[in-house]
Amino acid sequence: MKTKSKAAAMFLMANILLVSSACSSGNETKSNQPSNNPSPSAASTEDNKETAAPDGKKIKMRVITITTDENRNNIMEKFIKPNIAAALPNLEVEFEPGGGGEDMANKLKTLNSSGDMPDVFWNDAGYFTPLKNTGSILDLTPYISKDGFLDKYAVPDALKHVDNGIYSLSSGADTYFTPVIFYHKDMFEEAGVKVPTTFDELIQISKTLKSKGMVPAVTPGKDGWGPKIFMLQQMIQIGDPQAMADLVSNKTDFTNPSVKEGAARIETLVKEGVFPDGIANLDYGPAMEMFTSEKAAMLWMFTWELPNLAKDETVDFFPFPSASDKYDPAQTVQFWGSPVNGYAVNGKTEHPEEAVKLAEFLAMADALYFETTGAPISLQTGNQANDRSPLMQKFVDWYNPIPNKIASFALNSLDARTSAEVSTQGANLLTGEYAAEDFNAAMNKIWGENTWFNK
Repeated sequence: MKTKSKAAAMFLMANILLVSSACSSGNETKSNQPSNNPSPSAASTEDNKETAAPDGKKIKMRVITITTDENRNNIMEKFIKPNIAAALPNLEVEFEPGGGGEDMANKLKTLNSSGDMPDVFWNDAGYFTPLKNTGSILDLTPYISKDGFLDKYAVPDALKHVDNGIYSLSSGADTYFTPVIFYHKDMFEEAGVKVPTTFDELIQISKTLKSKGMVPAVTPGKDGWGPKIFMLQQMIQIGDPQAMADLVSNKTDFTNPSVKEGAARIETLVKEGVFPDGIANLDYGPAMEMFTSEKAAMLWMFTWELPNLAKDETVDFFPFPSASDKYDPAQTVQFWGSPVNGYAVNGKTEHPEEAVKLAEFLAMADALYFETTGAPISLQTGNQANDRSPLMQKFVDWYNPIPNKIASFALNSLDARTSAEVSTQGANLLTGEYAAEDFNAAMNKIWGENTWFNK
């Protein structure tokens, strides 16, 4: 194991910054709260008008962004396309769908190898390192410091990578994305079950739901999405939060008894029929449809889906229930995000200043969208307040005071090869035909070869 004191120190610093950000965002004055105004603020539009080509012709820009869910579609159709011409009149922008997850990673790695990278793209911790090593990602610090865009962030230091560079711009909403269990209150009532507070109770109510002809729970399993992105972390964390924090910061490995027990809980969930048959091949969209159409009583998902799900009055949520007295959902939570997640600029673009302006516009579009949902954000838009939905307020009231926020393993601990292996091994675990013991043995081998912490 390649534990680095510097990496551990940076991890602790990131946690401190996150808690500061979470607390400050949750107690903003009314002028900083969300609004329904879908247009960019006057300041951001004015800032972006300095994008003229020397010969007066429009500069062509190519963008690849994630296209995985309804939120992303709404941002593109309602906030980017209607406003980009006015905000950046001297740019001609071509948008290319990138998908998400491994599809996005493979796409960008292929384009990088062929020298065909876009001017602006959605960056992710899973493929950041190879792009940086080939000079394909720009340090944005001098550009956003000069034009003042950095000043729009409530906690600007949270954008910094471990080398103090800033490589991506986002709304800062990632800070507030965490996995929870959404559920249909009417389906629970029909089955006569209550919200579980322990892992054993979760198994028991799932059996009851299944006996009533209901699918107990659903989550995306294809390509190991669920296990890699949150499920493994949750199943370790609900038994031993410190073991999960140690794994994220490379202070332990997959021989740790608490880590091994986490994988065993996933095996238990599958074998007890908590998930539908074929969960290992279930993609994001079909998983969401199963829940929204009430074919499944529970949905294990990040709170980035909360704004859409809150439109259904039958939907509520609860934190992952405890598997030991070491875990309290009011004391520990996983948070999504990484300083390198967001809109990045190709380090080899012919027009870096214009590309940075485009990345700024796209990050602001994200912020404008998420504030209309009532979600807390750290990129300030300057718009007036908008009331949060009751479900969003319930989430914020629960999430903000939690003192121990653990960074996501998938974004902050894995190099590209290890990330791919976690996907493969996680998908295997969801088949119900692969033992947790085999999963842990395979993962410990690749973990020993993980280069993420060699910095």
